[in-house]
Amino acid sequence: MVEFPKYVKINDLDLVMAIREGMNPMLEWYDKKHNNLPYFWNYISGPKYGNSHHKSYSCVHSMGRWLDALVNAEAITGEVVPQEIYDQLAFWAYEIFNNDTGMMANLNVNTFEWEKVCDLHNLREAMYAFVALLKKNPNDQKAKKGAEHLIDMVDRYTDFETGNWKTDLYERECGGKVECGASSEREVYRFSSTLGRYIGGLVRLYMVYPYDKALDQAIRLTDTALKNVLLDDGEFDRERFAEHLHSTSSMISGIAMLGSLIQNQEILCRVKKFMENGYYQVATDFGWCLENDKRVDNWVGEINNTGDYLEACLCLGKAGYEEYYDRADKMIRCHLLPSQLLDVSFISDEESEDDSISKMATRMKGAFGFPCPYGHEYEPGSEISFNWDIVGGGVSSLCWAYNHIVTNVNGIISVNLQFDYEDEKICYRTPYSCGEMKILLKEDRVVRCLMPKDVDWNALIKELNRQSILFYIEGQWLYLYGIYQKGMLRLPVKYLKQRKKYSFRNNELLVDYVGNRIVGMSSEGKRLCFFKEVNK
Repeated sequence: MVEFPKYVKINDLDLVMAIREGMNPMLEWYDKKHNNLPYFWNYISGPKYGNSHHKSYSCVHSMGRWLDALVNAEAITGEVVPQEIYDQLAFWAYEIFNNDTGMMANLNVNTFEWEKVCDLHNLREAMYAFVALLKKNPNDQKAKKGAEHLIDMVDRYTDFETGNWKTDLYERECGGKVECGASSEREVYRFSSTLGRYIGGLVRLYMVYPYDKALDQAIRLTDTALKNVLLDDGEFDRERFAEHLHSTSSMISGIAMLGSLIQNQEILCRVKKFMENGYYQVATDFGWCLENDKRVDNWVGEINNTGDYLEACLCLGKAGYEEYYDRADKMIRCHLLPSQLLDVSFISDEESEDDSISKMATRMKGAFGFPCPYGHEYEPGSEISFNWDIVGGGVSSLCWAYNHIVTNVNGIISVNLQFDYEDEKICYRTPYSCGEMKILLKEDRVVRCLMPKDVDWNALIKELNRQSILFYIEGQWLYLYGIYQKGMLRLPVKYLKQRKKYSFRNNELLVDYVGNRIVGMSSEGKRLCFFKEVNK
């Protein structure tokens, strides 16, 4: 029996390493007995220990997220994904449509035969697969046709006024039924859980394959959302959105991406209003988000949700709302990165003839799951799970974040997130890793750096003056001029310490910060904790 320690080792500095480690499980967990079908369910404790399949999430959710994450991660890390992995996933991307209903079919996990039932919760992930295949090969005609077909089906069977699926028409014409696996029996069907979350897939498609019908459908579905779900009050109402909170977060992310793509301030302002109001009904400012609105164990979160809201913040930051880059930095450093399963010392690594439980520790390293703010386990003895779609979501969001660390804004090199970064124009080292900001310009450019709200500005200004550096401060932006000639610029940066008390539903939490970094959190009686325990 492997013991569960009080603390686990974490990473809150190295974004690229997190992406690289996150690739590991997506290269491992395939069911060789069933055409390398990706697993979905995962438990590392309790009676459900091991990995198993879901009737639609294995062949669509895991498949689509893994393709999306691996293609993006490979581009960032340079780690080569074996072609056989892409081939295995691509097989399922097309096989789910290999039926006479025209839509993704459910798979009977006992007989492994297709059923004429389509889970509309998978619309986004089915599109993600085609997007990834086109990103890998822009001339992939089969992927183009697959994406176009899905758009045509959604156009045919969606009531864009109400956001409902035309169930009777679909059943009559296609001979299949639809369901939403993420909706409760009471809910049956929710826009957020089906067509709403699919908006992000359409936007991503348009970014790699500018198909006019994809953009048109994304705009029309967003209009549906703004009329019926994401209202101007900015509130979260589970009766409008859904109990399943990843449905809400993924819809918010997709709508934010559309607003960013077409530079629509009305859309972005609606997202911003939600992020300032409804978001705090289900999440905290450091990125933790509740898994389901009806959970009793309501410190159990989900990294998919965190990643979606991170993506929304990045879109708002890009649009000029600088504080959202700061929020994004905090989400990554305080929750998304620490919650990654890097310390597997408490998981068995025994070999087994049953591949679904063999070498669990080695093959699970890099996973993301359902973390609490303080650690992997809600309380001693609780189920601990790392469902396999989530590693795809977590890695994909980190890839989006990586592409926002440093951007070009009208010729200005803009350092938006405090993580190490290097390209042909700049080498940047964050103060969080070495106590000082290091900047080496490879071209003569103006640089601006977004500083956390809790930076010691007085000490920083004193140091800038001491080094005779020309600078300007606008909001949280520090503009630096004429530093190309100075070679490596080294600026000591001090962050202020802060203790913050959080109240979420019936829970309270104390958190100690240094800048945007958590250095302590209340966790009395807990195990597998990310941060040093602080006392009341």
